[in-house]
Amino acid sequence: MYARTWVRVRSIYGEPLWLVVGIAFPLFTTFGLGFLYRSSGVGALAGFAVLGGIAVSFWSNVVWSMATQFYWDKQEGIFELYLVSPAPVSAILIGMSIGGFVGTAPSALLVGVVGWQVFGSAVTPSWALVAAGFVLTIVALYSLGMLLASVYLAYGRQAESLNDSVMQTVSMFSGAYFPSVGVGSPFPVSLQLVVSLIPLTIGMDVLRKAVFAPLTSAFPTVYEDLAILAVLCVVFFVLAQWAIGRMRERGRKKGTLVVRMG
Repeated sequence: MYARTWVRVRSIYGEPLWLVVGIAFPLFTTFGLGFLYRSSGVGALAGFAVLGGIAVSFWSNVVWSMATQFYWDKQEGIFELYLVSPAPVSAILIGMSIGGFVGTAPSALLVGVVGWQVFGSAVTPSWALVAAGFVLTIVALYSLGMLLASVYLAYGRQAESLNDSVMQTVSMFSGAYFPSVGVGSPFPVSLQLVVSLIPLTIGMDVLRKAVFAPLTSAFPTVYEDLAILAVLCVVFFVLAQWAIGRMRERGRKKGTLVVRMG
């Protein structure tokens, strides 16, 4: 786990272009939506855009550096090393998660600091709830990334094409830049229930209610959101372990687990 964490951190900080891209993309989106809200007379939503920029930084890391990592490693001939290593695959995935978080945290912090300086959103945060919501959201997101890593490896380019389509779709429906569940959501209740299965959706709801005090009494309450996030953490982690087992079993039966796709 430590070895995979170290490799991920060195790869991120050793390539300046990746740092620029990791910071610029969420920052540009945050600024674009923040100025749009301000010019439309709903400047209070600019704070939501800043929170969304922070969340999307981690979501991008989960999608592009977690979910597809095993598939890319297989294409480059590295995945065989994981299988012959005495380390469990789950430890390698956890190391990737920790390394991805460490590599993404500075860019997310910069988006938050610059965004709040520019838009000057008035906040009265409950730091204990912010910390609890943030930690549970990160754990749930990277557990989902561990699950997707096995799925993408097993199904190859079919799953990778899905990766391209879900990035912005999830960013919108999860409410990264506007409320998508509870008070202020433009979506019907049925769609709100579906998108609530995405950890980012509930995580954003927790952060909004913890940072912007007037929303703390909205349904679902911040404590109900935290309970849902805790359940999602457990569910996705268990599913990830099951998917790893299924991946190895499928590889033994078909003999294609490490076969590269041209």
